[in-house]
Amino acid sequence: MTINPIERLDVPTALLEEQIAVLRASQARHAALGNEQEVVADGDAIYMLLHPELCSTDADYPGWAPGGTR
Repeated sequence: MTINPIERLDVPTALLEEQIAVLRASQARHAALGNEQEVVADGDAIYMLLHPELCSTDADYPGWAPGGTR
């Protein structure tokens, strides 16, 4: 197995915004159906996409910054 460098995980802002829009739509559908667990899960995913700095520490990926150059 080949390990992917962390830089390959970085995505363009437009794609990030698209992913967030999909999750917000999913969250609204789940809310309409009364599926609270999925509403919370979608909200957690949105939060992590908006705050990648909370998903790791500098020690995990030295020298890498979200949104950095390719």
